[in-house]
Amino acid sequence: MNTFRSQFACLCLASLLLGGCASKVSHQSAQLDGKRLKLAEERLSNFLTQSCVDGIDSDVKLSWKAYAQQETYPATLQAAAPASLRLALTDPLGRPLLLLGSDGKTFTLADNRKAQGYRGNTELKFVRRFLPSFIPMDDLFLWLSGRVRGERMQTAAARTDAEGTLWWHGGSTDGRTAHILALDRQNRLSRHIVMDKKTDEILFEARYSGYVKTAKACAWPGKINLSGKALEADYSIEFGEIFGYGPLDKQRFEVTLPPHFTVKEMTDKD
Repeated sequence: MNTFRSQFACLCLASLLLGGCASKVSHQSAQLDGKRLKLAEERLSNFLTQSCVDGIDSDVKLSWKAYAQQETYPATLQAAAPASLRLALTDPLGRPLLLLGSDGKTFTLADNRKAQGYRGNTELKFVRRFLPSFIPMDDLFLWLSGRVRGERMQTAAARTDAEGTLWWHGGSTDGRTAHILALDRQNRLSRHIVMDKKTDEILFEARYSGYVKTAKACAWPGKINLSGKALEADYSIEFGEIFGYGPLDKQRFEVTLPPHFTVKEMTDKD
């Protein structure tokens, strides 16, 4: 990756904000039908309808790994539903490196070391290399918080394994991808897999772990690992101290570039 791409990669992983090749459903799982399927449907419904936080303010640790290289950055993260994000990366000594702000439609990125700014819209092909096009931008906070927009799921089937994990198979509304959700015994999302329906290849997978309680019914994931064919690297985001859960002012996600910065307007040619 060139310098800007590698920097932006670390920032964009939080937009799903974020190794290795994902595995498919356990061979030890059993298909559910009848009364057991009805109970599984109730369990999924409870997961989808829980009251959840709509914002977060936290210290995080971001990592990416590709081409036998790995980098890790301390950072602060503010995010709010549906797709607002502010992410500030620092070096190990606490000096500011990069600042990203986005309202879900446009973004501004400030590189403090080079006095360089970047601006553009979030549907650029470049951005979609890190946030694949099959993930709607307005689902960004859902992916970050370990949630799912139920209306995007069509017909489904369910399986369960010896650990009590519920595996839920659903077709997406785009007709090209299939989703597999794994809910643990506490009804928290542990894996969300997006597969190509034609090839059965795993395009994208988010693994969630280390959940912590919030003031709402939903817990918050302590760590997210992202991988899959649609990504150029494996990413992770690990939450440290959490200062609060939304709501956050819109102004929090605005980044004003200093007058001495050189500004580049990003296009699909970049």
